Amino acid sequence: MVKPKFHIAGLGCSAGCLDVLRIFFSNLPERTGVAYVIVQHLSRSYKSMLDKLLQPRTRLPIVRIGHDTKIEPDHIYLMPEGKFVQIEDGVFKLIPRRPEQIVNYAVNIFLKSLAVYAGSKAIGIILAGMGWDGLEGARAIDEHGGKVFVQDPSSTLFKGMPEATIRGNNPAAVMQPTELARMMAKLCQGNEDSGKDMEIAS
Repeated sequence: MVKPKFHIAGLGCSAGCLDVLRIFFSNLPERTGVAYVIVQHLSRSYKSMLDKLLQPRTRLPIVRIGHDTKIEPDHIYLMPEGKFVQIEDGVFKLIPRRPEQIVNYAVNIFLKSLAVYAGSKAIGIILAGMGWDGLEGARAIDEHGGKVFVQDPSSTLFKGMPEATIRGNNPAAVMQPTELARMMAKLCQGNEDSGKDMEIAS
């Protein structure tokens, strides 16, 4: 199985996440050697403008995920509307969201696949949002040796997702958005600049 040398951070969020994403990426160094994947609850027919709203706050390239898009460090990836996303062997796989799938578990779906693929290089970051999506994904990341961080619920009106993960999991840290960005820079200082290369694991 192909495994990444660089860290991959899955940022799970829903309502109220635009402000926290702006703060997070505004305080993030330009190069951390990390790939950032934003998995946001989206209505099927809603055309997301997150790439345009977020780009002024970061110099990192922002990419809307397509089927078989290759993941690279120092990029931000956005899940498209009407889809779920998983990652396998260094590429994204899109899954249509069926009409009967009313409850959105996009964060769990992605984080579970990230845990299996990236192992100790997986990072789950649970941000603002209602409900409890992200909890099962956070548990999977822990089980595979990765790390989970959670936005401090006191920093958002939309506390459901952060609080559910804090109650049901044991995150490595609970932090304000600015602190999350600084923590990412410190955590990933050892990432290689050549992170685009892959190592093969049996």
